[in-house]
Amino acid sequence: MALVLLTVSAVLVLALLVTLGIALSNTQSDSKAALETRVHERAVLAAALVDSLFATVRQDLPAEERKFGARVVGRGALDRAKGTSVYLALLSPDGSVLASSTGFSGQARSELMRSGALRLVDRGDPYALGNLEPNGRSSVIDFALALSTPHGPRVLVEGFPTAALDTFLDGELTRIPGVAGSHNLIIDGSDTVIASNTSSRPTGYHFASATSRAALGRGSGDRNGRYYDQEPLTGSTWRLVLSAPNGALFASVSGLHRWVPWMIFICFALVATVALALGWRLVHSAERGLARANARLAAVNRELAHSNQQLERRAAELARSNAELDQFASIASHDLQEPLRKVRTFTEQLTAVEGERLSERGADYLRRANRAAERMQGLIQDLLQFSRVTTNPRPFTEVDLGQVAADVLDDLSVEIEQTGAEVSVGELPTISADPLQMRQLIFNLLSNALKFRREGVPPKIDVQGEVAGELARVSVSDNGIGFEPQYNTRIFRVFERLNGRGAYPGTGIGLALCQKIATRHGGEIVATGELGLGAKLTVALPLTHPAEQPAAPEPEPVSEPEPSPLTAPNPDAKEQSHVTT
Repeated sequence: MALVLLTVSAVLVLALLVTLGIALSNTQSDSKAALETRVHERAVLAAALVDSLFATVRQDLPAEERKFGARVVGRGALDRAKGTSVYLALLSPDGSVLASSTGFSGQARSELMRSGALRLVDRGDPYALGNLEPNGRSSVIDFALALSTPHGPRVLVEGFPTAALDTFLDGELTRIPGVAGSHNLIIDGSDTVIASNTSSRPTGYHFASATSRAALGRGSGDRNGRYYDQEPLTGSTWRLVLSAPNGALFASVSGLHRWVPWMIFICFALVATVALALGWRLVHSAERGLARANARLAAVNRELAHSNQQLERRAAELARSNAELDQFASIASHDLQEPLRKVRTFTEQLTAVEGERLSERGADYLRRANRAAERMQGLIQDLLQFSRVTTNPRPFTEVDLGQVAADVLDDLSVEIEQTGAEVSVGELPTISADPLQMRQLIFNLLSNALKFRREGVPPKIDVQGEVAGELARVSVSDNGIGFEPQYNTRIFRVFERLNGRGAYPGTGIGLALCQKIATRHGGEIVATGELGLGAKLTVALPLTHPAEQPAAPEPEPVSEPEPSPLTAPNPDAKEQSHVTT
């Protein structure tokens, strides 16, 4: 009987070792995948911030179309408008030069054809940034802007020196967090560096070798001992490249950190083997004394308990490391707000102190700079709110969605009155949820319905609720501009917009926040609509939810040194902000 029990115990221990080995291997693989995901999220966030700097060119289109929409545009007008740019050129859609300023030579036109800017505009982009030519005008970048004029479409091309962007873009790349040895680069379509955070790869550096081009392939992954992640920049041939040494980036799941859990696992296996051996000896050596065998078994148990404590401590360290990574987005958002607050403070003070001595044009530039900083600050605050859905949750309580809707309508009363909206609210259920996030959810849905209204048509919004089994459904229908059915999932992406920012305000995060809140509550959100006839958003949420874990503490923002005042090298530079389709 004792031999049977010992055999069963050996089988169980072997099964436990196999299970622990598989779980440990999966945990390390998941930790590495999580680090790669964090790097990609960092690249997406940084690329979105850089994209937003150029996207507000749309708001200047009417002024540019009026300025260069005459039947004949002379060289003098272009010379006066080019400012510190190398040249301005006005082209027809087929590439013919209608007018040009001084500085636009035959060589400049030839290199413009190769830069890629015209190709992007021809594809339908409203603006485009071209390549930096390594063997020609290495200090000039072409910026193409599509114009719609009474005399047909035209393309305005501005050649501006890279020095106009170096200080700002290099500073933005330096602010991207990373491990020691990280390289943050903006590279054009010909693998030439536009901006960099490292002196070893300055602006104008060209990756010519086959090894470098292979490492800078369009995907992500490990190459030549470094990890690469890339994200294309909208309206350009450029892309953002983040690279870091594998050893530093994956330090928590490589080297000694990788092998310590396996060493503990091996110790556990050895201890289990010793325990089984001692048991075998106990069965076949009962004559040597039961007391002596029990003493040895007790010693083995103490060693096993010690090994288990080491395993639990290591598991706790891994969990804490993952929690710190989850808070990265929130910390980054906090850090990015400080320089923006200073920019706004400096522009407002300059307007107040030097306002009487500023020209009308200078005052207009200050107002534009302040509005751009205000929009960027709103974008960062929305990103921070988006990240806090899961990193800083609150306990679930009973929430009356009907009362939440009433409070939200009270907050929106002024906008409802101004738009002449007609809002009807049916009976809404009570569910177990995060009260603040339910308020954010209802507010964003109603605000979205009011915002995307048809011109000249008073909004009609219908809010209805129902309970089906264990699910509560809340739908918000409107008679607004609607959308085409193929976009019913795309509208929930972060920064996704189906209309330009000039047409409808916002940052493109509202519906993404709604989806994240619904997912956190174990539910989902579905959108249906028809272009020009309205849209309907339906949220399905569980009526009850298991108790939440205690909320993680909100990370403290890391202060940054005072930024130096920025002097724009080109007084005609446009404001930029993020706009997507």
